[in-house]
Parts: sequence; C-alpha cells; structure tokens
Amino acid sequence: MPDDKSKMPLFIGFGFLFVAILVEMIAILRLNNGFFVYTLDDPYIHMALAEQIIEGHYGVNAGEFSAPSSSILWPFLIAPFASFEYFPLLVNSASAMLTVFVFFQILNLSFGISDKRIKAIFISLLLILLILGTNTIGLIFTGMEHSLQLLLVTAVALGLIVEGEKNRVELWFLVAIAAAPLIRYENMAIALAALSYLFVCRYYKRAISVLLFIVVLVGGFSIFLTQVGLSPFPASVVLKSSVVASGGKLYSFVGHLKYSLTEVKGVLLSLGGLGLLCYVLFCEQKNKKHLLAVVTLFALIIHLLAGRYGWYNRYEVYIWSFSLLIFFYLLGDFLTKLLEGDSRHRNLIKVVIVAIGFIIVTSPRYISDLFSLPIAANNIYEQHYQMHRFAVHYHKKPVAVNDLGYVSYKNDNYVLDLWGLASQEALVHRRSSRDSEWLNALAKSRDVELAMIYEPWFDGLPENWIKIGALHLGKRTITPASGTVSFFAMNQNAYIEIVAKLRSFIKTLPPRVEFTFVDNGG
Repeated sequence: MPDDKSKMPLFIGFGFLFVAILVEMIAILRLNNGFFVYTLDDPYIHMALAEQIIEGHYGVNAGEFSAPSSSILWPFLIAPFASFEYFPLLVNSASAMLTVFVFFQILNLSFGISDKRIKAIFISLLLILLILGTNTIGLIFTGMEHSLQLLLVTAVALGLIVEGEKNRVELWFLVAIAAAPLIRYENMAIALAALSYLFVCRYYKRAISVLLFIVVLVGGFSIFLTQVGLSPFPASVVLKSSVVASGGKLYSFVGHLKYSLTEVKGVLLSLGGLGLLCYVLFCEQKNKKHLLAVVTLFALIIHLLAGRYGWYNRYEVYIWSFSLLIFFYLLGDFLTKLLEGDSRHRNLIKVVIVAIGFIIVTSPRYISDLFSLPIAANNIYEQHYQMHRFAVHYHKKPVAVNDLGYVSYKNDNYVLDLWGLASQEALVHRRSSRDSEWLNALAKSRDVELAMIYEPWFDGLPENWIKIGALHLGKRTITPASGTVSFFAMNQNAYIEIVAKLRSFIKTLPPRVEFTFVDNGG
C-alpha cells in the first residue's frame, strides 16, 4: 500500500477538481439567477427520453418511438431520477473523481522514481495537467455521458497496464471494456483494441466472452430499433456520422480521414500515431509494452477513419485521453531515469516545463473554455430554457423545433422535431423532399401551430407560416447553434393567440434577453 506521501498527489488531484467544480457551479448559478443549467441543450434530450423510459416507452413523445440519444445505456442509467435535473451532474462529478483516481494509479505505475518527494511533486503536477488536458472539468457540466465515457476508457487503459505489469486481468477491467461501447458507440475502437490485446496474450475465453456480450447487447439494441420502425442506429449517430450514414462504404472512410487531417486534434492524433508506429518499428524488445503500442495505434486509426471532433470539446476526448495515458506509460522508464541521480531536481524542472507546454499547446481549448463555461450554461438558460418556459407555461400546446432538448423535457405536450432526432418521418422528409411542404404536412398531422427554429437551417419555409419575431441571447453565443430563435405561427388565428401570450411572456425574460416582433406586429 502507498504511504501518506505517495497518496498526497491523489488528494491534491481531488482537491483541484473539487475546487474547480465548485467555482464553475457558483459562477453558473450567479449568471442564471440561482438556476442551474447545463452547458449544452443535448442532455435534456436524454432526460426527456429517460422520462419516457421510466413510463415503459422509448422515445421523446409518448406513443411515438424515436432514438434521439447518442448512447444506448445512459438514458436507462438516469431514468430512475429523470425528474431530478441535478442527477447527471452528480453522476458526472463522481465519474470525474474516479477518473482522477485512475489517472493517479496509471501515473504511479508508470514512474518508479525512488525519491518519494520528487515522485510526489511530479505526479501531483501531472495529475493537474491531465485534468486540464483531458477536459475532465468541462465534460461534467455538459450533463452528457462523456464523463462516464472518460472514466471507462481510462479504466481500460489502467487494466491494460496492470496486465502488462502483473500478468493479471482484473474483473473491473473486463466490465469497463464491455460497458464502454454501451455508453458511446465510438468506444468500440477502445474495446476492440483491448480485446485484441487480451487475445494475443491468450486470454481467449475472457476476450471472446466480452466480445460476445458487446455484440449481443449492441446488436440487440439495433434489432429493437428496427422492430419499432427506426434505423438500426440512433438518429443522432446517423445524423452526425458520415460513415454510418453511408452504410460503411469505403469512400466514407477515406473522406473521413481527410476530414480528420483538417482538425487540430486529428492532426495531433495522427502525429501520435506516427510516434507509436516508430515505437513499434524500432523498439528493440518485443514485450507487452510493444503490444500495447500496437493496439493503441489500432484504436487511433479507427478514430481517424470514423471518429468525430469538437462540439464543445467532447467527441475526441476519449481517444485523446486514452492515447495520452498510454504515452505516459510508454515513456515511464525514460522519464524515471531523468528524475533519478544528482541532476534530478534540474531535470524535474525541465520535464515539468515541457509537460506544461505540451498541454497548453495541444489542449488550449479545453483550458480556455473553462473561463467561458458559465456563459455557455447561461446561453442555454437564456435560450432553450426560455423556449421551454414559453412552450410549457404559456403556449401549453404542441410545438415544433429544430434543436431538440429543453423544450421536450418536463413537457407533456407533443414536440415535433423538424431536424429528425426525435422524428424518423421528419428525418426522411428533410433528406428527400425538394420543397418545404412536408413541414406543413407534419405540423398539421401533430396539431402544431407554433414553430421555434433556427431559420437559416432551412432552405425555405411554407408560405403560410407567419413570422412573429425572434428571441435573442443577451450574451455572446458559445454553445447554441445560433443566438437567434425565430417564432412562426401556422395560421392567422394562431398568430393572434401566440402574440398575446408572448406579450405576457417577454415581461418575464432575463435582463438583456430580448424578443423582437416583426414589423412591430401584433
């Protein structure tokens, strides 16, 4: 067991993360008049789906199947507490704390520095840098499944390292491999890499058993979706993945590789892949570290061919963090030698400076976005939450949107998703229809008389739709796709009714948030 000094970095890491969470939380509450909101609208899709799951239905609207969630398991995990808006925050905070513990374990195994004081200082600094360099803090406040995703992929990295060091496969390691793809589909890259490692190391039964578990559950979920008339993959995956949308055609992988090389993180991952390739080719000892480098390179290649980037720094974090931890481990012996002997204090300063520079250069957005995180949450409060308030407390009828989320959460009325995440019919029409009449047809079929949409997202709108006005953010736009939401009525009678409701509603808007009527209408 580690002594008190060797445990000190862990306490420092926990303390740093706790203070960061507390500071961000206070800032969000101050900006939002004491009301907590996540930095994205997307978590409210999951919570709206979770509300229906607890009622025995899979979809955002009662009686209508849809698959808007990017995760198989996450909506089921939060379903028992779907009405408690803080629950994803609590799960994410706990996941982040456990992730810091995993970071600590990996660093402890990577660096066998004999000077306990030097080791404690070094690991403490690396822990803080890892927290910043893997967007651990930012992911918590998205309210999404990415904090749990990060925990699982780092646990897989630790499991691989433990096996390499101790020739032992832990049960939690197998659980992490099996659960990872159920939390996010892209985790399949990590799972396949880990299973390949186990297979080469002759853990045949365990590798095949976990693989079968994944295939049965992921495949079973796809079968369920097709049985209720949906695509085999969730709509969010189909919409956001060119590879999935193409049916896995070769040209889509080639195109996606080109796309990866235009993204900063994609270029960095490619450079990391080249580094791993050099390690594999020129490593003199063909030991388990060599095998670990091979499977990590395998996972990297899969992401470069099919993975996504960006959208509030969450899509590529899993592969970036996994690769970073493996790199630290592979460089462990080299760095340990630098921090031994008479020059260890000078070398510590040099290594720390390089590490700080590396994180600043490779992950500037993860760090800088922490300063704008409260404003990102305030964006959702000023836009999506206000739309939710109007739909639920003023309009009290079915509405149409193109950015599904808060409007559908805790809303008993029908919400028509014109973009297609929660409407297979809308998705098909949007991709195939040559005019905008399908918008009218869908709205009439769902008794929708009000649309709240990002107008530029549509090439054209039905001529009978009457523009009422627009809701404008009070601060700079960070996370919403647009700072302006346009309101449309489907007919003259609805227009008169909605304008009257809006005149009452706009009196309750937060400071600086404005609703402007078209031509001073109404």
